[in-house]
Amino acid sequence: MDIQALMQHVALAPARNSIPLKQADETPGSQDSPPRAVAVEEEQPWLAEPNMKGIKSMAAYLSVKQVEASIALELAKVAYTSFKNEVYNLRPELASRNFSIGVDGNGNIQILDPRETLSTEERMWLTERLDHRGLKGHLADHSSAMLALAKHDKTSFSGRYVLEAASLARIIDYAKILESDDMEQSWKNQITEGAVKKAPFISEHV
Repeated sequence: MDIQALMQHVALAPARNSIPLKQADETPGSQDSPPRAVAVEEEQPWLAEPNMKGIKSMAAYLSVKQVEASIALELAKVAYTSFKNEVYNLRPELASRNFSIGVDGNGNIQILDPRETLSTEERMWLTERLDHRGLKGHLADHSSAMLALAKHDKTSFSGRYVLEAASLARIIDYAKILESDDMEQSWKNQITEGAVKKAPFISEHV
């Protein structure tokens, strides 16, 4: 995918300026979230995010999130390819090891080593090189945008899976995604194959 084309798409999106989230009147002493704030987050999530003043519809919001996710993934692929080349040149003994990469629940890069072929020093070195390439930020941006899409795009996952930072950390292998020919589809495949499905709603009324 052409990164410059994606950047142009974002540039053509409505101008972004921070606006305050509308709040409903609160009962003195109440610790609960105002009902209006909850409704805004579900029905108009762009009002709860900074820099989205120009967004007026769910379709426009989802379009911006899709572009953000695509750009983040393309930038992550560039950083990841550079990282792989660096490993091959500087630590060729690690290039053939069966390790991968993921993002933990706090958004930090983690080395996935299912066969435990890496030493602590090797995992630390790999993590430092990944951080140096800026991969952490790109993957965090992608994960955030995809979570928003998964939550609000009713034509996609439509609330069928438990998707949050902790659950994504357990199932998403970003190396497989960044090495695939269709990165977006690879992400979706990992969700459908590994994510926990939400229990279907069953009414108590007969």
